Amino acid sequence: MHLVEALSEVLEATRGGMSVDHSYRVLTSRLLLRPLTEHDLEIVLRWRRHEHIRKWFQDDLTIDPKQQLTWYERYRQREDDMMFVAVVLDENKPIGAGSLYRINKLSRTAEFGRVFIGEADAQGMGYGEEIVRGITDFGIEMLSLRWIELFVKITNTNAIRTYTNCGYVHDRKYRPSNSRDLGSIVRMIRTAPPRWKGER
Repeated sequence: MHLVEALSEVLEATRGGMSVDHSYRVLTSRLLLRPLTEHDLEIVLRWRRHEHIRKWFQDDLTIDPKQQLTWYERYRQREDDMMFVAVVLDENKPIGAGSLYRINKLSRTAEFGRVFIGEADAQGMGYGEEIVRGITDFGIEMLSLRWIELFVKITNTNAIRTYTNCGYVHDRKYRPSNSRDLGSIVRMIRTAPPRWKGER
C-alpha cells in the first residue's frame, strides 16, 4: 500500500466540491511525485523527444519550447488537469512524469496518462509502476474518484502489463489512434473499491 500525502489545500479543495489546484504531492516508497513547474519544462521536453518515449504517445508529433510554454500557461489555468514530476527521494533527481486529467467533479472520473520514465538509468527499475500506483491511489483516495480510465496502444505490452499490475482491467472498447490505424488503442479502467464510492 503506497503512502499518499497531499497538501492541505488539496484536501480543502476536494472537500469543497473537488475543485482542483496544483498544490499537491504524492509520496511513495522511493519517489516524490510533485507538481510540474515551469522549471521542469526543459527536461520534460527533452524526455518527450526521445523516440522510445514519443512513439507510444497518441500524438507523437515533436513540439518546440515555445509550444511547450504555451501548453504550460494553459495548463496552469486548468482545474481538471494535474501533472506530476517523479523525483527519486534518495537522489533528489527527476526521472519521469505522470498525469491525471479530464478530472470531472460531477461524475468523479478522470483519465490517467502522460506517463513515462525519461532518464535512461532509471528504466527497468520499477519506477513506472510506482508512478502509476501512486497517482492512481491519489485520485481514488484524495480526489474520491469512482474510476480512472486510460488509453494505451495495444502494441505497448510493457505498459499494459504495468497497468494490469496496478489494478487496471481491459474494458474491451477500442478507438482508433488515427484513420489508418483502427483498433490500435485499448481502453483500460481502474474502479475504486466500495468504500471510496460512498458504500459502507
